[in-house]
Amino acid sequence: MKILILVSAALILLSACSTSMSNRHGGHSKSKGSLIPECQTPSSLSSPHCGRVPGLAFDDDGLLYAVFSQNGHIYISTSSDKGLSYNVPSVVIAEPERIYDDGENRPKILLGKQGEVFVSWTHKTPGRYSGDVRFARSLDKGKHFDTPITINSDHKLISHRFDAMSLDQDGRIFITWIDKRDQQKAKEHQQEYAGASIYYAVSEDQGASFKTNYKLADHSCECCRIAIDSDSDGKVVALWRHVYPGNIRDHAISYIDAQGVSIKGLPTKATEDAWKIEGCPHHGPDIAIDEQNIAHMAWFTQGMKNKGLMYGQFDLQNNRSTNVQSIDATAGAARPQVEVIGQYVYLLWKRFNGISIDLLTRYSNDKGKIWSEDKIIATTKNGSDHPDWVRDGDDLYASWQTLAEGLKLMKVTQ
Repeated sequence: MKILILVSAALILLSACSTSMSNRHGGHSKSKGSLIPECQTPSSLSSPHCGRVPGLAFDDDGLLYAVFSQNGHIYISTSSDKGLSYNVPSVVIAEPERIYDDGENRPKILLGKQGEVFVSWTHKTPGRYSGDVRFARSLDKGKHFDTPITINSDHKLISHRFDAMSLDQDGRIFITWIDKRDQQKAKEHQQEYAGASIYYAVSEDQGASFKTNYKLADHSCECCRIAIDSDSDGKVVALWRHVYPGNIRDHAISYIDAQGVSIKGLPTKATEDAWKIEGCPHHGPDIAIDEQNIAHMAWFTQGMKNKGLMYGQFDLQNNRSTNVQSIDATAGAARPQVEVIGQYVYLLWKRFNGISIDLLTRYSNDKGKIWSEDKIIATTKNGSDHPDWVRDGDDLYASWQTLAEGLKLMKVTQ
């Protein structure tokens, strides 16, 4: 009972910027609950401050790209002054559609080396929790986008959601998502099937087309975002919450093979929390891989072994977890993010203090052995999005969108 109370409290806090589809297209006639004057009217201009759940990326020249959901569209805007101002946005999708636009489902953005901009998101289809994974590309730095395509080859009105996107060493695009087609098949044959599946697709032609859908693993948790990164050789690694025997919902880790080789048997456990819960906590992990192929992980749990926000490392060469430690065990702590730059490891999370929500950081200059004191870098008394990292070379910024101030970037490296 204590575990369920703590989980419920965390999920209530995290719903401040949850999915809302208020008009017939599923977008928002205005930014719901925004306190910014420029976002108050239905005719408000599209903006990373007024839209929802912006995803960010810097290009090699320091130009910031922001992709966001507003009025049933996906937009993209750029900033040449580190987010102090944004240019008039371009439309990624011309025809409005219903969009999952909560923090676990934010639009994703990747930048290629020749001016390509790749964007993925999840389209809300009719039915409870149903959706399709969508993708669009631009070959002219985001000025114009090709017609969007649906990535999942299974088009039943079931869940294909929580997309994640990455590039490998050869410039191939990997899109990974949570998929319920195997659960649906099992249901049709009156068979049991725990959780959902992890599927992915690969493009070898800069997003012009994607190869067939591949299944990575059976029995993932149903509604926790997937964390994805590349190792020192450019190979893609995924981290996700998995359903292990006994309904234990710890995290699994795996390389993603470009040729569709799936996991045989149970995937490797990356975390050992022994969290037994009848349902998905809607709280995915984060991952950042260093030059020695150590995966630095941050996650939330209410397990028998560990509780709260956790940090740990997974040695991808030796296939073992190390250096597991608590980040924040208070009931109001949520949404940990991790980034690694050389010997430095940075953590970012938010915490409800009973009155307002604080955004906190912590860093280590020795690969996670010794940590600095926690530092509050922002506070809001109103709703907020989940925090995220965005890198500009060796400069690291915390991004956070709040209803009171819109999208803010805060530099954490010196």
